[in-house]
Amino acid sequence: MNATVLDDLIRYRTKNTPEKTAILFQDQSISYLEFNTDVSRATRMLYGLGIERGERVGLMFPNCPEMLFLYFACFRLGAIVVPINTRYQRSEIEYALEHSECSLLLVDQQFYSKVESLDDTVASLSKILILCDRNDPHKDNLHVHLANAPPEAPLPQVLPEDPAVIFYTSGSTARPKGVIHTHSSLLRNGEMQIATRGINRDTIWLVSTGVGYVAGLSGVTIPAFRAGCSLVLVPDLQADNLLQAIERHQVDTTLLLPTMLLEMLESKLANRLDLSSLRACFVAGDECSHDLYQRFRNRMGHDLLQAFGMTECEGYLSNRPSGPNRNGTVGIPAEGITLRLIDAEGNDVATGTEGEILIQGDSVMKGYWEDSENTHKTLRDGWLYSGDIATCDEQGFYTFRERNREIIIHGGSNVGPHEVEDIIDSHQDVKESCVVGVPDSHYGALLVAYVALESDASQADLSDLQNWTREHLAAYKVPDFWYQVDRLPKTATGKIDRKALHIRAEQETMDSTSKSFSHA
Repeated sequence: MNATVLDDLIRYRTKNTPEKTAILFQDQSISYLEFNTDVSRATRMLYGLGIERGERVGLMFPNCPEMLFLYFACFRLGAIVVPINTRYQRSEIEYALEHSECSLLLVDQQFYSKVESLDDTVASLSKILILCDRNDPHKDNLHVHLANAPPEAPLPQVLPEDPAVIFYTSGSTARPKGVIHTHSSLLRNGEMQIATRGINRDTIWLVSTGVGYVAGLSGVTIPAFRAGCSLVLVPDLQADNLLQAIERHQVDTTLLLPTMLLEMLESKLANRLDLSSLRACFVAGDECSHDLYQRFRNRMGHDLLQAFGMTECEGYLSNRPSGPNRNGTVGIPAEGITLRLIDAEGNDVATGTEGEILIQGDSVMKGYWEDSENTHKTLRDGWLYSGDIATCDEQGFYTFRERNREIIIHGGSNVGPHEVEDIIDSHQDVKESCVVGVPDSHYGALLVAYVALESDASQADLSDLQNWTREHLAAYKVPDFWYQVDRLPKTATGKIDRKALHIRAEQETMDSTSKSFSHA
């Protein structure tokens, strides 16, 4: 297949394997031909709504066929998709829509309360359509608009380097950055993952992370459609639901977060269901404990396959189903990826020595949306500076060591401490705050907040601060432990001493098993 833009995948499959199952969803089995029909109808609907090449369209759905055919309708029309994290709160959604200047938002009914009337406050947003019951009389019912789509839609010329998706990801900045992936970078990653993960047209691939994330779209969906295999979608990503889907659909491949895999192995269903079809279980998004490796092997009889990536370049390191594979490492570079490890002065380090990972390959992002400063910091001289520290052994296997930047990974999701601190500091009683992460065997890391109050607010209810934060941020970004301090420790240059607070947080939370509120 000579695919240059994402729409080529669906057109090729429709022509060459039209009856092959593309999607398995609950009781539905959707062929590539049927999927293309849905994509065509949605493309005509978007055209009728005035969406043009280069315009941004927000999508906020659980894992469902509608999310995928709306993705590919946007790709066909040359529009840029902005997936909205379904765990976001209203202010986070509003920021993503405003920053990307979305023209249209399509949303599942279960999330509508978070976005209602945002078209009145986000200047660029002209309309919100809702996926609700077909018979719902709401004037913005997505089904009604699909049914009334124009009979034709002239298609623009879409180019390989055109932006296709903007993924918002938390990092070291106070606000999430919009990671731009082009048609080309997503296609190249699809090809790369087929080779790396051993995917073929007979694969039955369970999507165990949201398709609104880079792993769900770039790491699973696009490689699956490129290979012409079948995707299994589960709308509610709970451990028991995923286990039941593996048995029901004879799933042979999946990609999981460590926290989700742990919950699956701890489920009572894990030993009751027939999971023997699962030949390749990749795990990524956070560190993987030795105990998790052992528990998986004891249950499944083969090794877990750890991989590593980031929104800016999905799955650039991986162990392989057919080898080579080494437990405790994140594998070797994916097909088509070149890596370097450098020290603080930019020199390549010796084998076995820690260094920052630099990435080069066709699947690297184009840059950050409307953020030339951070783009230039991250993309330099043809390399993506990851901010992650690793070592490489003599056989070429990489072992993750630590994050050079301040990102905290909680349950597989990136949390930028500055974003959380920005919300806490906006409370009228707070002078300043600092959020750090402490290791946790289940979630990977827990969030600890240290808060110094204004002089006229000597005592504050920390539970009120937690509720304040919860109103403005997704639940996974809300700190698990809260400590009030007279002042935050500072370095010689006057910056908050995060290292000192990391050490203190590990000591103070070591014996805690529940959320804590304390004055220190």
